[in-house]
Amino acid sequence: MFKSPRHFRTFLTVLFTYAFDLIGFSIVFPVLAPLLLNPTLQFFSEASGVEVRTTVLGLLFSVFGLAQFFGAPITGVLADHFGRYKTFLLSIGLSVIGYGVMAASIYAQSLVWLFIGRIVTGFCSGNFALAQAATADLTDAKHRSKAFGILLGVGGLGFVAGPWFGGKLANPDWLSGSGAFLFAAVVAFINFLVVLFFYSEIWKRKSEEATLAKTFKDLHFVFRHSILRKILTTYLLFSLGWSFFLMFAPTYLVQKFQMGPDLIGDIYAYMAIWWFFMSMFLNEELRGVFSLRLLIAAGLLIASVGVAVFVAPATLWPYWVILPVVIIGGALSWVNLNTKLSLHTSDEMQGRAMGAGSAMWSVGQTVSPIAAGVLAGWNLYAPLLTGALIIFIALIYYLVNYGTMQKPSS
Repeated sequence: MFKSPRHFRTFLTVLFTYAFDLIGFSIVFPVLAPLLLNPTLQFFSEASGVEVRTTVLGLLFSVFGLAQFFGAPITGVLADHFGRYKTFLLSIGLSVIGYGVMAASIYAQSLVWLFIGRIVTGFCSGNFALAQAATADLTDAKHRSKAFGILLGVGGLGFVAGPWFGGKLANPDWLSGSGAFLFAAVVAFINFLVVLFFYSEIWKRKSEEATLAKTFKDLHFVFRHSILRKILTTYLLFSLGWSFFLMFAPTYLVQKFQMGPDLIGDIYAYMAIWWFFMSMFLNEELRGVFSLRLLIAAGLLIASVGVAVFVAPATLWPYWVILPVVIIGGALSWVNLNTKLSLHTSDEMQGRAMGAGSAMWSVGQTVSPIAAGVLAGWNLYAPLLTGALIIFIALIYYLVNYGTMQKPSS
């Protein structure tokens, strides 16, 4: 698959970087809600009600998505101008600082510095696109699909590890709850050293370099194509609804069951294992039996119903059955909407279309948490039921417009 041992070593470094990046991304899920909703901690005044706490929690998730939306294209511009090696070092180095700031903010119980840390880490979270670009540099067209599959699989393992470590290290008695982010900072620093000593630059400057203005022009260009616009709109609706669930399921579990970060971390690791299994293995088997149309429609329906049913149990044990259903629906939707987007995009537009899809995901991570934070303060069931409704709207939109999504765009 690789031309030389040097290329193979560099690819291993890319895998390491992407896995560590996802550990840092997912480590917050079992941590933030139990900390900010804990009335014994001093993030808020004693007079602050649950409405204030959940709204701020939503904003903390939202600023990450907003910073990611602008940071990812900037990372791409830097990578095309200075190379992958220097950009990796810059991005990872800033992540070390960002996680360090978050750890200090938890120890000091300072919301201002917690927001600053989230913004810095969100801005530096464009490593997925950078890892994809580096993988494309390292492989020829024949082996690229296999290499991308390995990249996604290893990243999935990082997504499993992040919530589990976060839940175990987020106990408020340990360093006032800052242990999870200290761990993330240490992991990012190890990642920085690995890239520094083992990554070999194989990127070559292109005749036409990316610019930030060109990146956003590409987004507008993709949306001018009718078929891609409808696929991306479906993807946007799904990402909006899914973000309600992914980011505010911990808040619901804390509000209803007074659940701590340890058990939430176990639940998110369990979810991530199912996501990894579904996206890496089971989906390929289903693709050989069912049409892409059916898989997308089934995924959206299952995800919508699963998120709605999530609010039903009065005890914890049913979640070990409900969660695989929710994750199967989400993974079916996510993987196959991305596949449909790629199949309906010409070769010269692949990069633009995938970038547009990433932008839709970032929009979902930015908009949904703000609304979910307000809704959670009003009613603990409202964020998840709203998410289920939006995913169902995505299903209706997809089915209504399916007939006009068939001709490949030119």
